[in-house]
Amino acid sequence: MKNIIVIGGGPAGIEAARTAASTGQKVIIVSDAPLGGRAGWHSLLPSKVWLTAADTLGLLAGTYALGLEPVDSVINRQQVLARIKQVKEAWNQSQKAELAALDVEIVTGLASFVTEDSIDVHDPDGKLIQTLTADAFIVTTGSVPRFPPNLKPDGKRVIAPRFASHLKGLPKSMVVIGAGPTGCEFAYLFNRVGVDVTWIVDDLGVLPQMHPDAGKALGLALVRQGVRMVQGQFADRIERDDDGITAVLQDGSRYSAEMAFVAIGRMPDWGRLNLVAAGLQPENGHVAVDGYGRCQTNLKIYLAGDVDGGWMIANKAMAQARIAAKSAASVSTSPYNPNNIVLATYTEPQVAQVGEVRSGERVSHVRVPYSAVLKAHLLPEGEGFVELTYRESDRRLLGGLAVGTHAADLLTAVALAIHLKADIDALADIFPAHPTLGELVFMAARSV
Repeated sequence: MKNIIVIGGGPAGIEAARTAASTGQKVIIVSDAPLGGRAGWHSLLPSKVWLTAADTLGLLAGTYALGLEPVDSVINRQQVLARIKQVKEAWNQSQKAELAALDVEIVTGLASFVTEDSIDVHDPDGKLIQTLTADAFIVTTGSVPRFPPNLKPDGKRVIAPRFASHLKGLPKSMVVIGAGPTGCEFAYLFNRVGVDVTWIVDDLGVLPQMHPDAGKALGLALVRQGVRMVQGQFADRIERDDDGITAVLQDGSRYSAEMAFVAIGRMPDWGRLNLVAAGLQPENGHVAVDGYGRCQTNLKIYLAGDVDGGWMIANKAMAQARIAAKSAASVSTSPYNPNNIVLATYTEPQVAQVGEVRSGERVSHVRVPYSAVLKAHLLPEGEGFVELTYRESDRRLLGGLAVGTHAADLLTAVALAIHLKADIDALADIFPAHPTLGELVFMAARSV
């Protein structure tokens, strides 16, 4: 049995502890916040409750197309906030109970390395609580928002994702700055709940880390829904006055609203860990891990999730955490493969991709519209497409791209096929339940 300490109590930390404990190791989680972390209490989970409400409003708006009388619905902020509290407590308590059943010990405090095999745990005032030693450490401390000085939130007129749990009110107008997944989701969310949205998109475009067609399709969809998109300029500063805010762009143009929402990026949160004491030398904001897909930095320390500086999404974090935990426990594991990770943006339409989706030498693509399946004709919003990428020489499946309702769900089958190194003909032989949107991936394969 090994002693393994997990530093961080978010989704990655919970998965690392769960995996390590299930292999028979003694596990301690050290977290400076309640179990669930920033994702479970302040950002990911609260935003998804809001987005679920927004999606439902969209469905209600489409009732006429289904042969039903239109329903006038408005957002009830207090009820949404109450539901956020309910879901947060239920979800995080269930995970806490699961870890307790696995005999995982939870220590609350801020961890910092003393040596490669020991950490100090301090309370918020800096007082030493205890010193812990372990055979291995898994660092899952996540990430924190990045704000230039002139765009910093104040929690009143200028807000960020972490304020989703306690919005004092919904403004009549909002400037949303940022076009990554979070910026896209909140531009969609505020628009759907009746806020007049001006969306500032810099010259990198919408969802720059994804296929250009995906970002273009989402941008057009949100504009059709009423979002005012201003593209091609970075926001320079936010000015505040008695009436609200004014976002000033680098070209001097000005856009006013009651409030601003800022989501322009995140950075790994390892600055307080004193990694140098453990023998690690961060360079340019990055901590190097091994090239073997084990998430290992040296003999005893592993990194998983946002803290490694790569894609900052929960499913990638949990995948790395499982691999790091099994590696730390000396249990055989497949290496981390980013091509198995589905990237998703939870707007309507959803946008998702997995694996290799760009054009290349001897690589082919096949795309089918949502309208190719009956289910899309049964939905009020049935527009979108699914695209598969495969290698011409052996027809090996390389990636998938989807834009439309439940796009993220559709690519689960593609991720599995990539993991199993399947060719496109293996997908072509499968016929899911009919009528479902799940048919789209397999129909695309048959159309090659």
